[in-house]
Parts: sequence; C-alpha cells; structure tokens
Amino acid sequence: MMKRFARLFVMLIVSWTACASQVQYTVPLTVTPTKVFNAVSTAQASGCLNNQGQNIQFVFYQGVGATGAPTGVQIRLEGSFDSDSATCATGTWFAISDDGTDPGQNGTNLIVAIQSYPFTRLNLVKCSGTCNASNALTAFYTASSAMPGNPFGLYGAGQQTRKVEFVNQASGGSPAATTIVSPYGSTAGFVFLNSSATFTSGTLTARCLDFGTTNTTIFNIPAAGTSFGIPIASSSCVSISLRCANCNTTGAVTYSASYYFFPPGTAQPTGAQPANTSNTEATAVNATVTTTLTIVGFQRAHLFMVNARCSAGTAQLVVADGATTIFSTAATEVGTTSFRVPWNPALAGSPGNNLVITLSTCGGANTGTLDVQGSVF
Repeated sequence: MMKRFARLFVMLIVSWTACASQVQYTVPLTVTPTKVFNAVSTAQASGCLNNQGQNIQFVFYQGVGATGAPTGVQIRLEGSFDSDSATCATGTWFAISDDGTDPGQNGTNLIVAIQSYPFTRLNLVKCSGTCNASNALTAFYTASSAMPGNPFGLYGAGQQTRKVEFVNQASGGSPAATTIVSPYGSTAGFVFLNSSATFTSGTLTARCLDFGTTNTTIFNIPAAGTSFGIPIASSSCVSISLRCANCNTTGAVTYSASYYFFPPGTAQPTGAQPANTSNTEATAVNATVTTTLTIVGFQRAHLFMVNARCSAGTAQLVVADGATTIFSTAATEVGTTSFRVPWNPALAGSPGNNLVITLSTCGGANTGTLDVQGSVF
C-alpha cells in the first residue's frame, strides 16, 4: 500500500512539474533607447528593431550637423508579419505610425506606434532638399509595455495635430506637398504660410485626395505681407495635400507652410477673424446698397458682422447665400440708429456661392450706409 501511495505521489509531482514548466509570465519591459540612424542624409530602412513584444513604440528624431535642418523629411515606423528576423529586409511592410514630416527645425520630434508586431523597422522614406552632411538626421528608438491612453497630440499615432507641408520651398512653380493623414478625419484647421520676404502672388489650395482630387479651400495670396494664417474649411477627408501654385516671393526667397488641425468640436478662436478679409463700407443716396463677398472655386464666404444705418428714413437688411435668403430684418427695422448684427462663428455661405448683403433704399434724399466684416476661404 505504501509503495502504491509513493508511486502516486511521484506521478503527481512529475505531472505538476511538467504543467508548471509550461506557464509563461510576461513582464512589462522598456527597450533601452538605441540610435537607429546616425547623421544620415539618404532615404533608407533600418534593420530589425529590438522590440520584445512592447506595445508602445517611440522614435525620436532630430536634425544634426552645421545647420541641422534637412528639408523634405518623411520618416515612419513600419511593421511586418512575414519578414526575416536577421535583417528585416524581406516580406511585406506597412506603416504603423504617423509619418514624421517635421525636419527638426524645432528640436527633437516624435513619432509613435501603438501595438506590437513580429517585425518592426524604421523607414526614412525621404530626405531631400537640403539633406546633406550639414543637414543630416539622427533617430533613436525605444519601446515600452503599457496600457495606451487616449492618443492625442504628439502622443498618438495618427493623432499629431501639426503637419509640416513645405520647408524652404523654392519660389515659383506649382509644387504639391507630401500627402498627410488627417488625425480627425476632417480638413478643419488652418495653414500657417510664411517667408522671410514679401509674397508677390500665388494660390494655396488644400486638396482632399480620398476619391480623386477635390479642392476644399482656395486662398489667393495677397501681394503683400510675409505671413498668413489661412483657415481651411471643414470637410470630411483623410488624405490631404497642399498645393501652392505660382507662390512667388520678392527676390525668389523660399517659403514654408505647416498645417494645424482642429480637434472635433473646436471652432475658429472666439473673436478672431481669419485672413483673406473683405471688410468694406459702402453708401448710397436713395438707392440700394449692396456688398458681395465673392468666392473663388470651392471657397466659402463667412460673414462676421454687419452694421447698417440710414441718415433718415428706414430700410431692410438682407443676406443671401447665392439666390437663397439666409438672414433678413423687417422691412423698416434699420433706422437712424446703427443696426449691428455680429456672428460668431461666422454666418457661412454654401461652397461655391457668393454671400450678397443688401440694404434697401432709405428713401428720399436719405443716405444708406452698409458696413461689412467678412472673410473668404
């Protein structure tokens, strides 16, 4: 009997040991930061990155060298399910992070991928323009295991709210910037266009490339000024690109442009009127006063304020979106006291329609005055 119990006990111990040996534990680890690219100036893909199953992957990159500001940068993390563990040079690769397009003019930049893949590499897709020994790029990789939070700003793949589109772009021509992915599925935001010299001409167009090419905003650059904040109308879109046709500057000086996206629910800042203004005052004696906010292409007209008055008598104020009236007063509501109507956010016309603001005749020898504050973008 004792021998039987002894044999049973040994069998239980062996079985328990065998089962226990199959139990695996995953301990959150952080990959030691590794320099992946060291002052490189040509497009290239790295070998396999040292990822051990970490689900949040970071790449910090920056411009180095005498000037340290390469242009035409496009860098991203890529993943694969069927590559080789030796070099990561084979197999099918796909982007797992947002494309980093900031050239490093503002210090260290960051791209992030959330999720783990069997094979991971860093791909410098493009480094052109002033990308050379004096304007090279260095990149570091690290990764960690954690529960990813709500991605936002620089922390999330595909959620970066600032995208660099043109960097030291040569004056003239009709260049199209690298296609960017909207972090919120919308074009809503603004483009900051600037140069060290005065612009003399040009048309900046925001284009949606989801299904062919659709222009969402067209901005005619005034022949004055060195910097413009250009509001981009809200339109459902994922793939976006800017095009600057005949953007010329005094002395053929270069220009740059960055796209800033508005998060959902964010509108134009209170009290701010966008560029491309059309602020006017018009008068007429015993006649209708009309002001038109004229659009180009798929632009929209935005009315921020109307102020109307009669020197004597009364009149009616009407705002029309093309042929459709979208605001009107009573026939005699405008009198000798200023009749002022503000809109914030602005009263917007339909894409492709002019906004027409009309003050009817004040009658007799009376003068009608119409002040309009509007923008077209």
